[in-house]
Amino acid sequence: METFIDSHMTIPDFIAALFDEYKIAGVAAMAELPSGRNAAYTLFTDKEDAKKCIPFFPVMPVNAAKAVSKFTGQKSPSEIIAVFLRPCELRALIELVKIKQASLDNLLIISFHCNGVFPFQDIDLPDKKKLDIYKTAAKEGKSCDGLRPVCSACTRFVPEGSDISISTAGQNSHESLVISFNSERGKDAAKALGLDLSDHSDLLPALELMGGERIRAEKELTKKIEKNLADTEGLISIFDRCISCHACSHACPICYCKNCYFESQTFEYFPESYFTRMEEKKALRLPVDRILFHLGRLSHMGLSCAGCGMCEDVCPMNIPVSQIFKTAGAKAQSVFHYTPGKDPDTPLPLLTYMENEFEEFED
Repeated sequence: METFIDSHMTIPDFIAALFDEYKIAGVAAMAELPSGRNAAYTLFTDKEDAKKCIPFFPVMPVNAAKAVSKFTGQKSPSEIIAVFLRPCELRALIELVKIKQASLDNLLIISFHCNGVFPFQDIDLPDKKKLDIYKTAAKEGKSCDGLRPVCSACTRFVPEGSDISISTAGQNSHESLVISFNSERGKDAAKALGLDLSDHSDLLPALELMGGERIRAEKELTKKIEKNLADTEGLISIFDRCISCHACSHACPICYCKNCYFESQTFEYFPESYFTRMEEKKALRLPVDRILFHLGRLSHMGLSCAGCGMCEDVCPMNIPVSQIFKTAGAKAQSVFHYTPGKDPDTPLPLLTYMENEFEEFED
């Protein structure tokens, strides 16, 4: 890997240089809100305003792929926009590109080795003690307590497919950046910024340590969820608290349908329909079709699940939605030998016909 290390270049310096030397038209990243209490994913077109960017801030109020799709889905930007994306957000963006809900044209994609995020309600900007603990853990290649469960069990925390990737792992300073230029567009940016490319491997031990922790956590999560979902009763009990708010689908970057089937007139039953179903079952819990909704959503987007954890973060009933979808999605992906978000040129399995597929299941 070709990298450049500069212990003096901070994120504000780097973004300012992209504006001045590479001539980007804007940057999208997490940024401090005017209240000073929290952060939001924000698009800036002014270099001075972009100084508010804090891309490593450990929250995800929205999966940024969904935000990027808003300004690339219908028409690509006319000039280059730099977008900061966590690895799971980048995976989600790639999946959205495959279903023509987003475009990579004129995007300079910057990602970073991700140490995970906290549930959005659990952290704010003034919480310096918690943020310092998080930064120290990131530097040492360790997971921090209190992260989203799927973040602690994420084994794909190293960016795949970005133009530029950044890491602070293994560095002596929280401000020290290892910047890798992974594509022709990324190397063009390095040249414009006057950065000499050189090898740097100091971060590898920290990344290997983090990788080992994540693998162990993923195995534990999978074992727990598979035990809970071993039979129909387990499935029913785990979704027992669902109130059919559909917040999980609204937050999911892969659920892109403008008119959701489960929110269509198909599920607006006439009164006599309720009574017919009640007579058949002797009892009818309201709201109806809660588990059908989750199974339908899983069949719709399970192959493309990026494991970002947004669905679980917004669930008002604290159902481990993302842990279920990550576990079930991984099984479906393994059947099709498909890795979501890895390669924009690999078609979605359900949109592809392969003559020799599933021969092992034939008579």
